[in-house]
Amino acid sequence: MDTEQLKSDLECITGQRAMDAGDTMILVLARLDVVAEAVDLPIKLKHYLSQRSYVKALAWLEDPSIPHKV
Repeated sequence: MDTEQLKSDLECITGQRAMDAGDTMILVLARLDVVAEAVDLPIKLKHYLSQRSYVKALAWLEDPSIPHKV
């Protein structure tokens, strides 16, 4: 898992940053779907991504040790 790319994609989807040149919403969502299927993801992150809870996934990436009630 490329954590920097994942964080960047989540920031784009949640409106916290602009899309990179050449990216579209469809491409970013497709990359997030691929990551959600990865076997080696932490359980919480996998859950957030598979449910498309992108704000929670981003919060988890920033600090996985705190309980998230976003």
